[in-house]
Amino acid sequence: MFTASDKELEADKKKPAENEWICMMEGIFNTLNHTMIGVVCIYTSWLCWINGFEKLYSWHVFLTLIGYHLLMAEGIVLLYSGNGWTQKLTHSHKRTVHWLIEAVGCSCCVVGIALEIYFRESTNRRHFSSTHSIVGLVSLAFLALTLVNGLMALFAPELRRRIRPIYSKLGHYLTGTVCYVLGMVAIVLAYEKKIYRQNTITEGITMMTVFTIAVTVLSMVGVVKTVYNQVKTLAK
Repeated sequence: MFTASDKELEADKKKPAENEWICMMEGIFNTLNHTMIGVVCIYTSWLCWINGFEKLYSWHVFLTLIGYHLLMAEGIVLLYSGNGWTQKLTHSHKRTVHWLIEAVGCSCCVVGIALEIYFRESTNRRHFSSTHSIVGLVSLAFLALTLVNGLMALFAPELRRRIRPIYSKLGHYLTGTVCYVLGMVAIVLAYEKKIYRQNTITEGITMMTVFTIAVTVLSMVGVVKTVYNQVKTLAK
């Protein structure tokens, strides 16, 4: 017969093994995530090269993909404890790198969208006439909100007299999540555009669609955990 202390001892022995298993799975999925991010970005960059970078539309596709699919995704996952290449960074360093990457990523998205608007204006084409463009526009609106409350989160200690830091950080997480997810949805919708259909095979489009959806889900794991913990803190 096992006593209560024996059962506790056995449970304590199982915990390290369970933690090792979780860490291993996190490492595998994290590596897969980075790989899929790279594959889609390299593949699309090649398609833009084939389509010709002398065309503004190629720059629209390239910049928005780099902004959302590469830089925003990497800027999000670097804060996750299971992310390989930032595990040795301190929280302060992670936050600094996050801001730098996201600032460049947001700039790419804004410039990429602005180029498409200019292109349509100069060729007398209708603006925001497709689901892809409307979703992208909404994502851009949330991007602006994310930048605003991101600044509030960055200077949360200085603003704590007016607003609790947890509120500004939670707002940043939520608007940032909506911005990123909508941006990735717009990218998935873009895979049906002519630049992809004319320059690659159906299997290539399917691969990028699956990879983009998987990247979106995997990149959100750390954010969901953080939001859940913050909501629990607020509920206390």
